[in-house]
Amino acid sequence: MFSSLLSIPLEFRHALLIVVGAGLTSHFAFNRLEPRALLHILILLFLPPILLTTLVLPHMSGIPSTAALTFSVYLSSLVTSIVVYRLSPRHPLAKYPGPLLCKVSKLWFTGIAMKGKQHLYYSELHQRFGDVVRIGPNELSFRNVNAIVPMMGSKGMPKGPWWDGRVPENREVRPLLALRDPEEHARRRRAWNRAFSTPALKDYEVLISARISQLVDILTTKAASQNSVDLSKWLGWLTYDIMNDVMFSGGGDSMEFEDRDDTSRLLVNAQPMALLMSHLPWISDLYLWLPGMGQGLRAFRKYAVQRASERKTRGSHHKDVFYHLIDEAGLEPTPPSSAQILSDGGLAIIAGAETTSTTLCHIIWFLLCNPTAYRRLQAEVDDPKGNTWVPASQARMPYLNAVINETLRLFPAVLSGSQRAPLIGSGGQTVGSHFVPEGTSAVVHTFSLHHDPRYFSPLPDTFIPERWLAAEEQIALEPAIFAENEIIHNTAAFIPFSVGPSNCVGRNLAYQEMRMVVCTLISKFEMRFEEGFDVNSWEEEMLDYFVVQRGRLPVVLTARPS
Repeated sequence: MFSSLLSIPLEFRHALLIVVGAGLTSHFAFNRLEPRALLHILILLFLPPILLTTLVLPHMSGIPSTAALTFSVYLSSLVTSIVVYRLSPRHPLAKYPGPLLCKVSKLWFTGIAMKGKQHLYYSELHQRFGDVVRIGPNELSFRNVNAIVPMMGSKGMPKGPWWDGRVPENREVRPLLALRDPEEHARRRRAWNRAFSTPALKDYEVLISARISQLVDILTTKAASQNSVDLSKWLGWLTYDIMNDVMFSGGGDSMEFEDRDDTSRLLVNAQPMALLMSHLPWISDLYLWLPGMGQGLRAFRKYAVQRASERKTRGSHHKDVFYHLIDEAGLEPTPPSSAQILSDGGLAIIAGAETTSTTLCHIIWFLLCNPTAYRRLQAEVDDPKGNTWVPASQARMPYLNAVINETLRLFPAVLSGSQRAPLIGSGGQTVGSHFVPEGTSAVVHTFSLHHDPRYFSPLPDTFIPERWLAAEEQIALEPAIFAENEIIHNTAAFIPFSVGPSNCVGRNLAYQEMRMVVCTLISKFEMRFEEGFDVNSWEEEMLDYFVVQRGRLPVVLTARPS
């Protein structure tokens, strides 16, 4: 085609019009959906102007100037067409408000997210624009309880393209958390459900208890020789060890050797890169092509695969999570592949360990910031009528569970929720009174939902565990709050572990673990912040990279009488 074009003597303006037309035509490839493969983007950006340079060359003095002009005209036409369309009334999301730059490109929101404060930006946007905000050219954020079931319920939407970029090494066999095919997710989920069933959790109790006892011994020794200990660090190592025991029947020993494998640093270094690839999936191609890119993420995922591989080779004498994932009981008609096993192996380290330790740290921080709540919980833990050391009894301790739930309300483990998208071929999905067309991503923003006064009032931004108690207890304990205000407590808007088929499979383990740890720390130690610690720094240093990164939590520990 281009050889025939070359034989036609075109006027300069006609040649440029063809270049402009090519740019406008290429916009169809970008229409609504930004191409997610870097190779496709490069072809669309560079191949047409390279070929069309030959049409302009006869009117220019040299190849460099010709190429510069052709590329400028082509890219200007393409970009202008994309921007005009995304801002025009013809765009399927035109009716939804949002920042101009968010509508034009996902790059703006990505830049905000990489600062670690995307949860606050989401919240700010919802305060400015309302319940539904356009946060990208083809992406919406919801802050409404009526969006939860249609988006995440049994007939809701599967995971969105956000997950395409997050796990580039596992494109063929993804971990459970990143599966976008509902049928495949349901099939793979069966093993995880068995691994976290009630009988399985009972078996894990002794493992958790042993690790907590180890932590108490270490903290007792540290407290005798140090002014304070960084509980953020130690609770992180504790949950790593617990998840290694529960998942792989041991092998972590982060507490004993103070993170000999440097796992904590690996995870911290991994998260920004994973978040960048989530928001801009085409970046994942660069990650795969360039061996030096994203070293922290590569190192952590190598560690996770190594742990799974070691367990697969070693075997186990009891039923750990891996026992179920590898289907050692032979319950599945088709044994899981090695790729599937290794892919899922690292999931528990992040999803189970880091989220739980962060919530535990939040609990301690809230309690030390609120002495009244601290004493009320301590009194419940010390009550001789209760059986504090039995997990089944802990599950029935009202104030303990109120403290945990209030912490999860204010700082959910995954602050910004999990992106969803209409099933491919469905045409779209109705979400409340809104229609989400196919090709559009959506999220229910957990942090914004949990802080909404329509669902939690009064004082939705304040730590008030009593809001989770019975009405008569609320008035007895906090009459100034609950006797003089309208009380709104809509638990349907409480989704710290998500809901529906893709909810957190380890939810019950996380609750069990948190109850056991909190009861032990409260009963064994008196705790207070290190002298001079800026309590506001905890929230200021909290970074939302999907998995939360946290700062120091220096606490002075004093052993309590037995």
